[in-house]
Amino acid sequence: MRRKLLFLTITAVIFFSFVLARHGFCYKVPTKQSNVEYFYVFGSEGNKTYGAMKNEPVVLFVRVPDSYKGNVEISIYDPNVGGAIDEKCGQWDTTTKFSILGGEKAYTSILEADESHIINDEEDINPTDCYKGELLDSKTFGSEEKYDKAFYSFRPIDAARGEEFNGYRYFKIVAEGMSGDDNNLFSLDVAPSELEAFSFAPAIRMTETYGAKMVFYPQIPSDTKKIFEYNYDLDPVGGTIDFISPSKAFKINGSGSGMWANTEVDVSSQDMGKRWVYEITKGRQRQGNMALTLLTDKGRSIPVFFTPGEAGPKMILAEKPLSCNTFTFDASKSYNPNNRDLELSYFWDFGDGTTSTSMRTIHTYKDAGKYLVKLTVKDASDAKCNTADTQKIVKVNQPPKVVAGGPDMSCINETISFDASQTTDSPNDKLVYRWDFGDGQTAEGVKVNHKYEKGGNYQVALTVIDDSGTICDTGTDKLKINVNTPPVADAGKDAFLCRLNPGDPLEVTFDGSGSKDLDGDKLAYSWDFGDGSTGEGKVTKHVYAKGGEYVAKLVVSDSTNAKCDKSIATKTVILNRAPTADAGIDFKICENADVNFDASGSSDADGDSLSYAWDFGDGEKGESKLVSHKYVKSGLYQAKLMVNDGTKTDCSGSTDTTLVDVNSAPKAKLTASKDAISVGQSVNFESSASDFDGDNLSYAWDFGDGTSGSGNLAKHNYSKGGLYKVTLVVDDGRKTGCSSVVESNYIKVNTPPAANTGPNLVCCVNDDVEFDGSKSSDADGDKLTYKWDFGDGEIAEGVKVRHAYKKLGTYKVTLTVIDDSGVEGNSSISGFVATVHDQPVPKIEVI
Repeated sequence: MRRKLLFLTITAVIFFSFVLARHGFCYKVPTKQSNVEYFYVFGSEGNKTYGAMKNEPVVLFVRVPDSYKGNVEISIYDPNVGGAIDEKCGQWDTTTKFSILGGEKAYTSILEADESHIINDEEDINPTDCYKGELLDSKTFGSEEKYDKAFYSFRPIDAARGEEFNGYRYFKIVAEGMSGDDNNLFSLDVAPSELEAFSFAPAIRMTETYGAKMVFYPQIPSDTKKIFEYNYDLDPVGGTIDFISPSKAFKINGSGSGMWANTEVDVSSQDMGKRWVYEITKGRQRQGNMALTLLTDKGRSIPVFFTPGEAGPKMILAEKPLSCNTFTFDASKSYNPNNRDLELSYFWDFGDGTTSTSMRTIHTYKDAGKYLVKLTVKDASDAKCNTADTQKIVKVNQPPKVVAGGPDMSCINETISFDASQTTDSPNDKLVYRWDFGDGQTAEGVKVNHKYEKGGNYQVALTVIDDSGTICDTGTDKLKINVNTPPVADAGKDAFLCRLNPGDPLEVTFDGSGSKDLDGDKLAYSWDFGDGSTGEGKVTKHVYAKGGEYVAKLVVSDSTNAKCDKSIATKTVILNRAPTADAGIDFKICENADVNFDASGSSDADGDSLSYAWDFGDGEKGESKLVSHKYVKSGLYQAKLMVNDGTKTDCSGSTDTTLVDVNSAPKAKLTASKDAISVGQSVNFESSASDFDGDNLSYAWDFGDGTSGSGNLAKHNYSKGGLYKVTLVVDDGRKTGCSSVVESNYIKVNTPPAANTGPNLVCCVNDDVEFDGSKSSDADGDKLTYKWDFGDGEIAEGVKVRHAYKKLGTYKVTLTVIDDSGVEGNSSISGFVATVHDQPVPKIEVI
């Protein structure tokens, strides 16, 4: 049967045996014998993981014999919440009410609850049970400083006002956290002094001393065969529990933080109705709370006393061990209350099968473990009560065999795993593993991780402590670890190297002298230049075969063979050889003629792809390796080619120029003084020429008859008739396709006709004579006009004409033959003499 602590409260019962005076001697609860200083109670909002139990007050009892007729005096030590003793959670905000109850149901209400109700884990406890009975006095405390580490005393209470039960008067003291989340630590002072104390469920503040024993004395009912032990919030590092009957010791399961744990314990018939020992051995946790309660197999709460009582177990004095397994046992403080001078006999049972009858004896255990040492003391009388026995658990312990595992080499800020799992110890011991890493840092655990922030040689110490609480609970092991500070590689600044002359070498100096090692280790330097080549040394040089962007890597090693013995640094190396621009040949062209620029001769020694930009010098631009352009205006232009390899360096570009001589053709006009002349006549030629560019012009004449001339003015005689093409070539001397202009004109050179009148004529007056010019001719085949002048004033036209002279005489006849060229000299004259006779005059004179 499992029963949870009724009310989940802390119940302490204080028994007053008999007091003769009202102001008798006071004593503290918990008692000095228990080695516990304080009870604890949290505010209503307390944190469970700190040991708070939900809405559960602390209930304490005081019992006095019916025969006692005086007053009961109760004082609370440090009842306030605040100051040096209590635990603060945030701000002090907790109030605690202390109440004293007596009369009917003050005590028996708990017994009735035990008989009628079994609490399971899922149910809450009704706290109203705690206030059954008559309220005799109460006081609520906050953070009042005057009660810090001071007493508050309730009014003295007549013992008769307690609830009477089985020969005792019971008073109940309830401490309840009314608000807040702080932990109130307190204790009681009670009077008179002759009393006995027990608790149904002590909730205690454990001592801070590692290995110290805290002891309680549960009164086991005579009718129970099984005990259900519950403990709360002990924590694995809080301590261990041993439950010791007069004949046997039991190992108790410890609880976790904010949790309950339970252990079932069988009760032998010989141990029923006796007081046992509930022993807590303090663990490594500095501050800790815990609570406990014991239930019978019928679900009844078992009182836990703070003192052993007259018939309770006595302590055996076991002196400090002489070694890990050798103890001195001393029974010299045993005595006979009837006659202290009466001699006693002693019988020791050391729990390992060996015994002794000496009062003081030294015993060595062969094996580690817990041994229940029993001492039986017998006096020489024949009385039934001439024999008494007691017992004590002795822990025989061998220190843990510690093995500290870990690397002998590591790096700063590297997570290092240290492992103590090879450590061995007695199987039942709980071990605490404490690591001292040698750098001022510590840790606990079987396996721990640590990072060193600084390089160096460290000695790591592992201390393993078991939970025996003996002088042999500790073992150590050490290991050395070299913590390496990785070197810091410094490859120097990034390198930018331009070669304007593509033939210059791409040589770069690499300097790793900025690298360092905080541990002072000697460094080795290894370079990877990024082009497949490597080198060694702090300072080295390398010639790159080709420009480009390279990532050079420096590996610096301190030769410690640690994971971090290397450091890598990189530097960017940007190398470039300027491209070579080739704008091609110079040009001599004419306006509006296509110029085909060709940059194919450009090159890049690094093999970079080139871009091309042209500035044609006339405000126009172009892009491309091959580009065509027209100049609309004459002039001498410098076309500029800019090539770029795209590396964006100071030498990524190159330029070249070509001259473009753009010529404007000269203009010329040819004029002749005459368009037509006759053979033998002169023609004056003139050229009115101009050149936009202001070039000096030359003039070349071709007169068409196989002769030529020069100059802008020319005069020429044609010796033969005909139609002649006169050509003038005007040239600006630029030797372009438009450097010359040709002008022409046609000159008609006329051959005058040849007039032929034939022989002289003899005729008579009035003879009708035919004049015939048909023998006249014209070499050009021109159409001829014939004009006759008969010399007598008469004229006529025609090839053949007739004329009769009226008078005799001699006449000059002329024939003018005119061709139809219309030029000067287009006629020819021929003449002959016409002799005109008249017939004789016969006259008859009659003389």
